[in-house]
This record gives sequence, structure tokens and C-alpha cells, in this order.
Amino acid sequence: ADVLTPNGLVNPTGYFGPSTRAKANSMCTSAPVVTPDDGDMTDDEDMDDEDNDMKDLSGEASLDTLTIDSASDDELEEGSEDAEIAELSVEFSDGDASISRLDVSVTGVADAWDVLETVSLWVDGKMVAEMDASDEDEYQEEDAGTIRFSGLDIVAMEDDELDITIAATVQSSVDSGDQGTYNVSVDSIRYFDADGVATTETEDDPVNFELGDTVSFEIEEEGNEDELIVKTSTSDPDGTTLQVEDDKKSDFMSVFIFDLDTDDSVNDIELNEVAVTVTLAGDQYGDVVDDAELVIDGVTIDDFTASTSVNGLVTDLVFDVDGDVTIDAGDRVAAELKLRFKALAIEGTTVRGSVTSAQADAIDAEGADDLDSTQLSGAATGDVHTLRTAGIDVSAESVDADITSQDGNTNDYATYVVEVDVTAFEQDVYVAIDDAVSFLYSLENSAGTAVSVGTTTAVLTSTGDEQGAYFLVNEGETETFTLTVTFVPGVANTQARVQLDSIEFAATEVAPNQSWTASPDEDYRTAVVTVVN
Repeated sequence: ADVLTPNGLVNPTGYFGPSTRAKANSMCTSAPVVTPDDGDMTDDEDMDDEDNDMKDLSGEASLDTLTIDSASDDELEEGSEDAEIAELSVEFSDGDASISRLDVSVTGVADAWDVLETVSLWVDGKMVAEMDASDEDEYQEEDAGTIRFSGLDIVAMEDDELDITIAATVQSSVDSGDQGTYNVSVDSIRYFDADGVATTETEDDPVNFELGDTVSFEIEEEGNEDELIVKTSTSDPDGTTLQVEDDKKSDFMSVFIFDLDTDDSVNDIELNEVAVTVTLAGDQYGDVVDDAELVIDGVTIDDFTASTSVNGLVTDLVFDVDGDVTIDAGDRVAAELKLRFKALAIEGTTVRGSVTSAQADAIDAEGADDLDSTQLSGAATGDVHTLRTAGIDVSAESVDADITSQDGNTNDYATYVVEVDVTAFEQDVYVAIDDAVSFLYSLENSAGTAVSVGTTTAVLTSTGDEQGAYFLVNEGETETFTLTVTFVPGVANTQARVQLDSIEFAATEVAPNQSWTASPDEDYRTAVVTVVN
């Protein structure tokens, strides 16, 4: 009566169902000592809850659909914990059901118990069952790698799709010969409806609902997917003039920013060494740079060794990170090269930072294991910066290109406009009104090759005061300069753009004796336009 009456039955059904199991368990287990103030449920209350599970169901459930799909990430590393290996979807019609048993098989290049620690079932992100997959005796069928999950109570409501995740924990050390492809299948399902009627579906049934169908996953060496990629950073400073001193050291200045991306790494990446190249023009590293530091994700690394080549102009700086920086798996962080400069000896010396592909390959980093050359890649190059104690700082304001049609004849022309702001520091600046002397530019195609056809004329204007044959930019002031170039190719379908190359200037009303070079090029050039006729 304790079993039958709560389920509305008079006669036994002939099977050992959940209610019978609950009653048997309560009879075979010593009752706990419960005081009146104890909030724990008694055995009788536990049994009542089991009986109520059936009462909450309705209808005569029948399995309508059952499908198995691969996990979203089907590559598992050694030591992966509770990693998805398959997704099971079930749906019942004509009533609700309580799934009490599932047979799950795992087969592959080795026996499942040699590579797995556990296999578990999850519903709505919660584990509902787990089996010891490392014990050969736990397998229902050893040759088929079948594990039976019994005593389940996974409720599926009528016409609602229920998703059950099958997960596994991989052993921390899997022999290389046992790594590879493994197949997962659900071969049998047993469930109860509201009346306590049990139904078992197997892969041998005429209607198998995809029972026995397999999906696969890979077991790989731990750290196999770990990687580190050097990438260009959007924070890298545009080429500019760095104001330094002629009689003392400068402060640390940012000259190059690049990114370190762990991308698809499963494990966090710990950095040990990172190399950066400093390339100079005009003077040697030892005469220009006093000190260097690399700031990675906010951590300052100032311990480095310098190796100079190419007549002292190219220097590799190897920063000893020594594990002080760890990049989380999948994160991308910035690395900023800062240099402190000595008193400047040669005006106009330029500096540029870079990380070559060879240097990226030589980065010393580790995830689950040391990263090898196949896991290290990428490169980045910063803009050229000019060192000056006095002179100009230039920023691009706008670039434009337009076509003017002259009735479709060969007099069609293009007009290019490059507008820049020029700031004078530590001196007055005189820029010749004659653009051929002061604003040097190139007419080129999209490949950067000079365009030799046609004729060009240019006009230079400025907000600066005219003083004789010069525009004047007073010390500490900023003036706008506009270079307008007209190009008449005289040849149909000619493509061209204007690239500002340099600005020539002086501190007095004399011929230019100082120079500023445009960097990066793309900031100081117009779009390519085609003059059709």
C-alpha cells in the first residue's frame, strides 16, 4: 500500500519502479536520529517526495524524438575537466516522462577507461549523475565502452525539448598513442510516465530515434591549442616629433605599442622573455638611448639585454619578464616600449620599434607546456619618430581628392588637398611660400610608383603671417598649412594620388636647413582617383 496507493494503483505492476526502489531503500537504511528542532527530512518525508515526483507527471508519455550532436568544442586536452563531449536532445509526446536510465558508450583508439576519469550528465548547467570512467568494472559492456546511468530522475515535460549534456573528465596524462578520435553514442533509454509504466528504447528497436548514432571528439596533448600572437595595436602612437634635450636626459617616452594575443589558447600564457627591435637613423643606439623598459599589461619590465648590429643602428632588446606577466587564455594585452634618450647630438635622428616574425618565434612563454615555434607567430612595426631639441611637430588635419570634368576631353584634371597643423617648439619656424622648396610631395599610383605623365601645379597657403618669402610660425604657436595640387594627366584613365613626403624649414629667413618627414605615410596622402579623359 505504501507504494501502490500514492500512485493510484491496486495491483502490482510487475516491475521494480522508482517508488518501490524508494521503499526498499528506506527499509534497508538505518533511520537517522532527528530531534524536533532538526530541519532535515525524515526517511518517510524522503519517500513521500519520491512518490510526489510521479504525481507531478501527467499523461502516457511516448518518446517522440532523440538526437545526439557533437559538442560545440570537440577538442579536449589532457586533464580537461567536465568537458562536453556530446549533446543529447529528447522530446516526449502524449505526456510527461521521468528518464530513469541511459546507456552511454565511448569508443576510440584506446579503451575509454585508459583515457577518461569520469563521464557525467548535466541538465541546465547542473550535474545530475556521474560515473567513474577509469574503472573497467563500471562498464556494462567493455568492448562497446558502455556506461549505464541508472536511478536517474530527469523529468521531461510533454512537447518540451530537454537537453542533456554528456561530459567527461580526461586523465591528466594520456599516452600519445591513445590520443585521437573517440566516438560517443546513447544506445538505450528507459523512462516512466505518470502511471508508472516503464518503457525501454534501444538501438535494436525498429524505431530507434537515432539511438546508437555516434558523434566524435578528439583527445589532444595538453597545451596543444595554446598560442601567442604578436599583433599591431590600435594604441600604437602615430609618428611624431619627440622633443628631447641637448644638455640632459629625457624622461621615458612611448615609441611603440604592440599587442600580445593568446587567441584560442585553452591555458593561461606565462611570459618569460620578449624581444623588441629598436631601429635608428642618424646616430647609433649607444649614443641615443640611455635606458629602456617594456610595460606589458600594466607591469613594467626594466631588466633587459641589448644586442646591437648594422653599424650600431639596429638593436635587439630582450626583456627578462621571468614569469611576472601571465596573460589569461583568450585575452589580448598591450606591450608598450618606452625609451629614455640621452642629450641629443644629431638633430633629426629617427627611432622606430618593431617585433619581427623571428622575434615572435623566439618569445619564451609557456601555457600547459613551453610554447614552440608553431605556437608563436605574428609581427608588428611602429611608426617612425623624429628626435629634436627644437623644430616642428606636425599633425594631419585632412586629405582630399576630387575630379573635375572638362567636357570629356583630355583636359580633365584632379585636385588634391593636404592640410596639416604645424607647431613650432623651442624656436621660430620659417617655411618658404614656394612649395617646391618647403612642402615636398610625390604624385604616385596606388602601388607607390611615381606617375610621370601630365603636368602638376601646386599652391601653398597658411594661417601663419607672411614675412618676406616665408610663412612664420612663432615659437609655441600652431598654424595650419594647406597644399593644393592640380594634376592634368592628358592621358585617359590615369590613376594618381598625392603623398606629402616632407616639410623643409629653418629658424630664420634663410634657405631650409631642417626637415620633417611624414610618418606614417598613409596619414599624409590622398585617395587614389582616376582621371577618365
